[in-house]
Amino acid sequence: MIWPSSLRSLALTACLFAACQGASQIRQPRALDRLNWSERNHGFLNQLTLDYGPGGPYRVEGRRDYIVLDWDSTTAQFDVQEATTRYQAVHLRYKLTKDQFRALLLDSINGVPRLSEAYGSIPLADIHADLASDYAFLYDHYAGLGGTWTLEAVLATPQWLDFSVKLGFLYEGYAGTPGIGAEYAFPWVTYLLAGHTTSEVKALANEAISHELGAELANRVVSSPAGLPSRAGVVEASFHTGLRVIPEMQDLIATFQANGVDVFIVSASMKAIVEVFGAPGNFGYSIPPENVIAMELAVGPDGILLPRYKPGWVKTYRQGKVEGIRQVIQTGLGRNWDPLLGAGDTDGDYEMLTGFPGMKLSLLWNRVKGGDIGKLCRQAVDEQASTEPRYILQGRDENAGVTIPNSATILLGKTVPQLLAN
Repeated sequence: MIWPSSLRSLALTACLFAACQGASQIRQPRALDRLNWSERNHGFLNQLTLDYGPGGPYRVEGRRDYIVLDWDSTTAQFDVQEATTRYQAVHLRYKLTKDQFRALLLDSINGVPRLSEAYGSIPLADIHADLASDYAFLYDHYAGLGGTWTLEAVLATPQWLDFSVKLGFLYEGYAGTPGIGAEYAFPWVTYLLAGHTTSEVKALANEAISHELGAELANRVVSSPAGLPSRAGVVEASFHTGLRVIPEMQDLIATFQANGVDVFIVSASMKAIVEVFGAPGNFGYSIPPENVIAMELAVGPDGILLPRYKPGWVKTYRQGKVEGIRQVIQTGLGRNWDPLLGAGDTDGDYEMLTGFPGMKLSLLWNRVKGGDIGKLCRQAVDEQASTEPRYILQGRDENAGVTIPNSATILLGKTVPQLLAN
């Protein structure tokens, strides 16, 4: 058929329009969903995704930009390492012998022989002796270790209660004692998973995360049994129950990825555990396992995790997060430029959020804390009128496990939003 010239022109115009429309769709950057971001924070985050997305004014073709996010209480609400440690204690999922467990308890750490005054100035030797005695009892009696009793029978004993409370108390005590600190406590708690394979740790973490996502968000205080003879006496431990995903962060990750910007998680939790929570297809996130930079244990030739830290690898806390980014991304992947965005919530993230001169923006999840992260939160508040802030502050309701559209946070157990620590 020979079309009239007018129809040929019309058809050609339509084809060209369709082709251009297809090309624009291919190059069209994805925008960040509004969800419950504060209006101001959404504006800045969305602009960043567009500026460095396809066709963005600051995008450098051929260069793969990236962002770095903390995990616990930043990308998901509350701490997945602590949740897994609790789940492990409740189900007695240990593969350490009695001697191996006792070897994890050093009665002097960096020359410090006792916990701080805030933790009763308890000698390490005393609380370690109690935990070793408790673990020996559990090991000798529980059928999943070296005994014959059911899990239910063992969990009903004062030895298990003493063990579970003092384990949590000791972990917090290590972190809160000058000279020991989180730099020691955070890797130490991962040693409890020694004896497993990485696959077994991931299976355990998957169980723990699934359980905690359905658990109540609450703060619990538990006491060790008064009637059980011990050297450290009765102690109390507090902990959060429940985990929650953060849809805003899930969408933020997906948006940057869709726009050609890679997302890396930099966490002080164990790498295998964070990998499970963040992996595509698991809990609504889309983080490739190789993009998780976190704590790692040494591995034996048989694939069994050893009760010591991975030789030559940094401890991914504070400055160690910066070093991890430099080793894995800037040196290992050859991307010798700074991340576009950082996100965090505690002092452990301070260096990551401040240590890269080329970082365009830092997102602070408000946990109403003082210290170094508190200084950044104050700066974010001071910059609220700025059109080019370096830091932005985002609030949430910890009781409901949801983001709220302003910078103040309602802390767990509280009802009134707070903007900054006193």
